[in-house]
Amino acid sequence: MLGEQNTQKELLTDFHHDAQWWRTAVGYFETETHFIDRLLSTKIYKENTPNLYERLQLFKQELNTRNRDTKNLKKELELYETKLLGILECQDISCDTYYLQNHKDLKKRFEEFYTNFNTFKTGVFNYIEGVLLV
Repeated sequence: MLGEQNTQKELLTDFHHDAQWWRTAVGYFETETHFIDRLLSTKIYKENTPNLYERLQLFKQELNTRNRDTKNLKKELELYETKLLGILECQDISCDTYYLQNHKDLKKRFEEFYTNFNTFKTGVFNYIEGVLLV
């Protein structure tokens, strides 16, 4: 995708597609955090589960952190998309290098966020599966 053979317009298109995917995924994260919040707040768990309340509270605290991180990432992506048009104004290689590095950094940040969010979500679901009333 990102290579030296790309024109500025091709880079802009590629960067824009990535940013659109990231923003779509952030929308999914927001929906999932809302669902997880509701799931953690319901009364569908076995009452005799040791440390149930404490575990649910820890998940809720981490969920609050995830919500804050999601909002911050969303703002960062919105700002990034507005800056993308600057690629077309670049006239030298150092400017292109800046945008390429900026994109790579944001991509890495998104991938780490994505992985961490899915790890959290899996942990919640695995725990809840074992304490549901069935």
